[in-house]
Amino acid sequence: MIAPLVALALAHALSKDGDGCSPAELQAIVQKADVSTLGTVGGSRVILASVSGSCICGNVNCPFVVLRLDGARSTVLLDTYGYAVSPVGKAQPLPNLREVAHDSALVSVTTTDAYQNGKYVVINTQRVRGDTNESKPDTVPVRFAPGTSTAVVHGRVSEGWYDQYTFAAAAGQQFTVSGPAALTYSLAVESSDQSIELRPGRAVALPKGGRYRLLVDSAGEGEQTYSATITIH
Repeated sequence: MIAPLVALALAHALSKDGDGCSPAELQAIVQKADVSTLGTVGGSRVILASVSGSCICGNVNCPFVVLRLDGARSTVLLDTYGYAVSPVGKAQPLPNLREVAHDSALVSVTTTDAYQNGKYVVINTQRVRGDTNESKPDTVPVRFAPGTSTAVVHGRVSEGWYDQYTFAAAAGQQFTVSGPAALTYSLAVESSDQSIELRPGRAVALPKGGRYRLLVDSAGEGEQTYSATITIH
């Protein structure tokens, strides 16, 4: 059984994730939490807590929370979902954390977090194939040369083993991707559920300003190496 103040802090931190849990279920989950100490910051203990329960977990991923405990007060330094979170390296004052989360039957996502400016922040995210252990960056920023609006991207994809590219654009700009017709292309507006299906060589008007993700995937079996041209004007 965990200490009362730790249980209270953890229950409060999990309240938004536990909408599907009854108060009794949430309390039972908290009492069974696996808690470890990561280090201290300013004399305050920092803990990593993992919990499990059908009302709060997905099919594989469950909540992990990092809390700084200041007596009766607590501060959430990290709130994430995965099936494993572990410290990496030495505490300075806190160690890095490696998160592993289930993405699909083929792919898991490995994220490295570092303690910076009073909280944990993502410093690297990789997708890893379960069959070959091959990894690739979760997203790759598009680099446009100064004074140009065109960039070329290269990659190798297979079904479920897609590539993602990120870029910033203004509302109303025209976006075009030109690449092999055997691949599928789609745009996702970050911080939104909006998605736009694309056809190679056909321009679309971007609906809002901000950051976008271009997803390039295979439409069939087998791997395909590609080169695609991205244009924004």
